[in-house]
Amino acid sequence: MPPRGFTLVELLATLTICAVLATFALPSAQRLIHEIRAETAIHAVRGALAYARATAVTHNRPVLICPLDTHDRCRGDWRDGFAVFVDLSGKAERHPDAPILRQFPALPRGASLRFAAFGTGRHLRMLPNGQTAWQNGRFEYCPPQGSRALPRILVVNVQGRGRIVRPEDIDPGRSRGAHRAVVC
Repeated sequence: MPPRGFTLVELLATLTICAVLATFALPSAQRLIHEIRAETAIHAVRGALAYARATAVTHNRPVLICPLDTHDRCRGDWRDGFAVFVDLSGKAERHPDAPILRQFPALPRGASLRFAAFGTGRHLRMLPNGQTAWQNGRFEYCPPQGSRALPRILVVNVQGRGRIVRPEDIDPGRSRGAHRAVVC
């Protein structure tokens, strides 16, 4: 009579091999998930930049990207989410007649987002010609504490375009330039 199944020894050997493989694969899978979350966050900022630029050109009006506080002024914290709206007031605050065109949600708990630019880091103004208001700078995303993901940088030039710096290109020894270190 031919055998019909596995012996207990074969089954235990198979389970042991699977357990060893899972032990090695699990940390890599967790790091991959953390890296994907970091990429998603910085790409959302890049998408907001492109959306604001296109909106400024199509509406022929300045458009702001900024984190709003409770009084609709651009003084909130970037990690708490940010909004895109037409700048009717010209004062880096949302005019009551200016609807929020797009709202971006808060980052995961513990993550941070900073914008450092020439002139101000509280908002980014896109002009009707598609350029920024002389605000070249960079967004710095820091993953939550304990995450295995690396920081991300989105460099914004005066023409209103964003370029994501790959994490492996960030030089921890540099204190100036687009590839300088991110302090999380």
